[in-house]
Amino acid sequence: MTNDPSPLHPSGDERSATRSRTNRLAIAGLSGLGVLDSLYMLAYHEGIIDSLICPFFGEGCNIVGRSRHAKHFGVPNALAGVVGYALMSVLALRHRRNNDRQSLEPLTLAALGLSAAVAGAYLTWEQKSKVHAWCFWCLLSTAISFSIAPLAIADARNALRP
Repeated sequence: MTNDPSPLHPSGDERSATRSRTNRLAIAGLSGLGVLDSLYMLAYHEGIIDSLICPFFGEGCNIVGRSRHAKHFGVPNALAGVVGYALMSVLALRHRRNNDRQSLEPLTLAALGLSAAVAGAYLTWEQKSKVHAWCFWCLLSTAISFSIAPLAIADARNALRP
């Protein structure tokens, strides 16, 4: 029996690289969904479409989508979502060489993923306590962010391992 890695017995580095690649592909896919979700909400916010389809919450999506809480610091939340998800997707899809462990990309991706999850939690709280309505698309975005964050954090931890 040898210690040589084979397709049947990959080395720890190979397993780690595969897990990292899988996480990044999942992040890219989820981020793509987030971009689409955010573009749909942005189209409503900007008046490009007249009404959002709102599963489960009646007019809640429209109420939330055009409330004064749909913008922070003068920027529509949906625009921040489009930019944030697009950036996460790009970072997740960039190929890193195995010797490129000191790259800031995994840390940046983890910071963005965690920031998006925190923002989603805050915006969900705002829907309940300030707007008094629920938006399906906003909740979906929060769920996407909550799914991305642990994947991105795991990828960053993997990149920092010696």
